[in-house]
Amino acid sequence: MSFYPLFNINENKGFVTLANFSPNNWEKVHQGSKYVSSYHTDAEKWQIDDLGLLAENDLRVFETPNFANLHAEEHDGTRIEEIVLLELRLDKIDKPLDELPNSILPASHWPESRATIGFKAENSRVSYQGEINPTPPKSTLLTFHPFIQFDDVHNYFVFVNIEKSPLHRWSEMEIFHSESGKKIDSKMVRNNAANIIKLDEYGFTPDNLPVFYCKSMAGIPFGFGQSISSGMLSLEHTHPPASLTLHGNRLFSQRDIKIAWVKHLNIS
Repeated sequence: MSFYPLFNINENKGFVTLANFSPNNWEKVHQGSKYVSSYHTDAEKWQIDDLGLLAENDLRVFETPNFANLHAEEHDGTRIEEIVLLELRLDKIDKPLDELPNSILPASHWPESRATIGFKAENSRVSYQGEINPTPPKSTLLTFHPFIQFDDVHNYFVFVNIEKSPLHRWSEMEIFHSESGKKIDSKMVRNNAANIIKLDEYGFTPDNLPVFYCKSMAGIPFGFGQSISSGMLSLEHTHPPASLTLHGNRLFSQRDIKIAWVKHLNIS
């Protein structure tokens, strides 16, 4: 069973619509009411709150203004937004944890159970169907950003990571031009957070495809845009290269793609 991240992007407030029903029609894995638990890290423990019961086949919307522990800080030009994780459980957890718990719910493996995760401004909102699972500390990220918009839009790269450990750690996110392989910049990103990097300052053109590489941290990458004049929002995320592999071993395919790009970018 996955977690569902709740966080803000700049001044745009986050929301999660959590559903207590099965993700498909052939595995009835969500029968009966479930407890809703929320988790946030204080950099030492995962602190847990009981948010009550969610009835079978029911929906409930959770919004960031309802969670006092959500805050943001600036770190060398990167905005670090704290995250709350929501989870459906059969039991209650009543004490802080040294790592995120394993689910005791029966799970379907494809598709995974998902929630509607989104953000809203005064006159616009965006969302996606998703979930998030902890990544190993030694994992890496290679992703591209084809979603930059021009003229009336502020553009951001949003990198979301969670790990089982509540302890804070940092990693370097490197930014490259894909065609030339030239390194443009690097930013420090933090685990168990949403890391928001401004892209407009780099002067990308429609012919540029930025590449983002993080050697010691993986997560979910997003492109986020906000209209300067109207405040309208856009949100997109890329899929890992393995998801585009039709035949053979998908993990080996992704490994080979990463190796080729690491060589092209001359990453040590």
